[in-house]
Amino acid sequence: MKRFQFDSTALRYFLTVVDTGSVNGAAARLNVVSSAVSRQIAGLEQRLQNQLFERHPKGMRVTEVGRILADHARRVEADAARTYAEIGGQNGRYTQTVKVAGAHGFAAQALPQKFAAFQAEHPSVRFNLTVLDAGLVTERVRSAQADIGVTYSHAAEKDIAVIFSRPAEIVAVMRPGHPLAVHDALHLTQLSAYPLALPEGGSALRRLLDMASSLYNTTLSPAFTSNLPDAVYNYVLTGNAVTLCARLSASQELDSGRLIGRPVDDALLNGGQIQVQTHVSRPLPEAAHRFLRFIRSDTPPLF
Repeated sequence: MKRFQFDSTALRYFLTVVDTGSVNGAAARLNVVSSAVSRQIAGLEQRLQNQLFERHPKGMRVTEVGRILADHARRVEADAARTYAEIGGQNGRYTQTVKVAGAHGFAAQALPQKFAAFQAEHPSVRFNLTVLDAGLVTERVRSAQADIGVTYSHAAEKDIAVIFSRPAEIVAVMRPGHPLAVHDALHLTQLSAYPLALPEGGSALRRLLDMASSLYNTTLSPAFTSNLPDAVYNYVLTGNAVTLCARLSASQELDSGRLIGRPVDDALLNGGQIQVQTHVSRPLPEAAHRFLRFIRSDTPPLF
């Protein structure tokens, strides 16, 4: 049987088009002419006998076949990086970067301190943290763009292993002295009387909130939306607006007393988890294994 192999340059050019969304953008990043990128893409499409991109006036959108190839290419890159790091370790030059994707809020707050504590014991390890909406974190892990994901999830995910998790309590967050603060717990329907600051429509929590509101025949119409938690918290501080989030996401604001939180009494909203994720079958770099063991045993816990 004839072996089928991809050229590494072609895969690198292809991934750069995926990341930039255009041939010209990829060419600029790679410091080559656009025609060189186009030739590599055309060559891959000819070999696969499938279209890798849908061409649009504003750029190129990857097809399903292209997504499959992108996942393969990222796995190849991740495996190569792991191999080089292992060889470097044998030669006494062990330096390895652990790529972590984390959801807005708790990941950005909790993870950097864990990185620094781990590096105090393992100074040759480097970390790269990408902060994203919760649903995009899992996709980063699935496509080998991240070794570890720390995110909010409400369902089992294909190709994803959950290393450890804890329930994600959803709270209504507001300024001290807010009229709703007199309640020990709140129901979703009580929030409609106040301005709402909510995550953008594509986020995992926002989709869940929309589902829950439809069950109660109520409408959550946000007065303000943002993908930046600090912007939401600053908006909430200005008046009677309320936001909803996992308690861990707002832990610094709540612990400081700058904002207060009240539990939301809803089984659907509170059915999610904060998870540490890896790919179910892709080997992890040794440094990533060490870091996972560290955060499981370290005090205080990650979450």
